[in-house]
Amino acid sequence: MKTYYFPFSAIVGNNDIKLGLIVNAIDSNIGGLLITGPKGIAKSTMVRSLSSVLPEIKAVRGCRFHCDPDGDLCDECIEKQKNGKLETEEMKIRIVNLPNSTTLDRVVGSLDISHAIKGESVLREGLIGEANRGILYIDEVNLLEDSIVDSILDAAASGVNIVEREGVSYTHPARFILVGTMNPEEGELRPQLLDRFGISVEGKMPESPETLLEISGRVEEFDRNKLEFINKYRDEDKTIKLRIMKAREILPSVIIRREFLMFIADTVLKNSLSNRAMISTVKTAKAIAAYNGRKQVNEQDLRKALEFALNHRIREKGNSRPDYNYKEPENHDNNEDQKNSHSNYEDHEEDIGNNDKSGNSKGPDNNKHGNNPKKDQIGKIQVRPENSMETRTSGRSGISRQFKHRGKKSGTHIDIRSSLLTTWTSGFSEINSKTVVLNDSFSSGSVPFIIAIDSSRSMNFSSRIQIAKDFSDMLLKKLYLMRSRVALLTFSGQHSNIVMNFSRNFTSLRNHINNIKSEGKTPLYDALMEIYKLSTYEKFRTVSLLISDGRGNVFPGNPRSDLEYISRKIKKVSKMYIIDKNDNKFLPTYNNIISSYSGATIINDLNNISIM
Repeated sequence: MKTYYFPFSAIVGNNDIKLGLIVNAIDSNIGGLLITGPKGIAKSTMVRSLSSVLPEIKAVRGCRFHCDPDGDLCDECIEKQKNGKLETEEMKIRIVNLPNSTTLDRVVGSLDISHAIKGESVLREGLIGEANRGILYIDEVNLLEDSIVDSILDAAASGVNIVEREGVSYTHPARFILVGTMNPEEGELRPQLLDRFGISVEGKMPESPETLLEISGRVEEFDRNKLEFINKYRDEDKTIKLRIMKAREILPSVIIRREFLMFIADTVLKNSLSNRAMISTVKTAKAIAAYNGRKQVNEQDLRKALEFALNHRIREKGNSRPDYNYKEPENHDNNEDQKNSHSNYEDHEEDIGNNDKSGNSKGPDNNKHGNNPKKDQIGKIQVRPENSMETRTSGRSGISRQFKHRGKKSGTHIDIRSSLLTTWTSGFSEINSKTVVLNDSFSSGSVPFIIAIDSSRSMNFSSRIQIAKDFSDMLLKKLYLMRSRVALLTFSGQHSNIVMNFSRNFTSLRNHINNIKSEGKTPLYDALMEIYKLSTYEKFRTVSLLISDGRGNVFPGNPRSDLEYISRKIKKVSKMYIIDKNDNKFLPTYNNIISSYSGATIINDLNNISIM
């Protein structure tokens, strides 16, 4: 079945995404492209359409890894070269799609079962091998399994894929452009993978009715007659292809002023970014200049390259976006407090998140509590699961461990592949009780976390929000690495409000915290009830954080009885911590009652807080 891709030049808007794809096609050493944005903005369409503007490459004829005859060769091509049988051909750059449902064996390559059962050791190439000298495209990259991500990162970093599976040892080149798309609402990327992408671009929704009409009109025209529509834009696609070819030719001659290099280095250092950020920025600036037919990088190229290479890294660090506009050296040292600026390019990204990184809240702890509530003067918050919370489900919800051995009878499901290989290596003709392999996996690293913030109108409102902001960066970093999900609720007026249900979109969580508004009374009981409900929906105990001075004034009945009732229920489903930085010991608080009956730990001093 022949597949027809939408012409690259026919895509309306999101010019930054198109430019990001083009500069990676010009210089594959930039490090790949991460495309973020909401659903339905043609992220995947743009990636697949890139094939219509990519020039052909010279490759070894018949090589399944498309080896470069003038570069690195796989084991098979090395043998051909020794025997003088190495032939070449022109071929189009391939775009290899890596679906989320793929397995590790399919990604890195493995022993071919059809040959294995015949007693032959034959390597079946993986998607990494197929993508060599092409584009490895991962849709919804943030949902990919950790083990697969690690393998892709290793291959991308070294440029070589080493297959060591079931007695097979094989090495082949793995130089590909990594392109990923994701919707941040569905979860974020691990920091290791985020930094691996050389540049990142955020897609935008159409901003005018005219743009939407143009988009829908072109899609309808494409659906009616694909070939006719492709021919309509063939010349424009050819123009882009010729510009890419010309840019590749002049790229080695492109230079960048030392003043620009110092500006990039200064920006990278001030934001505590990696060497890769510096390298990607320089390469991107040169590629943009080359695409525009210039042999010297100008200020516009520099600004766009800084946006592409630094925005996603700075956002992951929790920093506010600096000013990317180059200023003369004599004025540069005075720009310690840099402000956000708008680029002259189209589709400028809006700032996401502007949080303090300190993770600490200053000030004395004068609040005293009676009734012997459970306190923790050091402020240790346990976010790892208790022994009773271990679950026998595998997947992205935690750190999985897998046990396989011959004849294992206590697993949860049969591993067909391992059973076949065990049968073959044991000399049997069919799977039997001695060779069957069952998998037994379970997760023990992910705990749902609930943050409840008192947003009632009182003198301490600004202090509570600041605590939430300071604490969130420190906490979320830990939860992010643990693959945990977080829910956020606020309570004020007459009811509590679930601002964000359990999610791994920590950027959105920070934005929600930044935008909390104060209102009316303090429905403390309703907030505790909501914590209980959210916890009961989960498979195991949650960890909940209540940021409140405990001065509730909205109750369905008697305050003490109501709080005792709901606190006892919470004790069964959630491990609770209460952050109460109340400096006035004479004001009444219900936090003591909550702590006594829920087993919650009250934390007054955040200066020495630690997350376990």
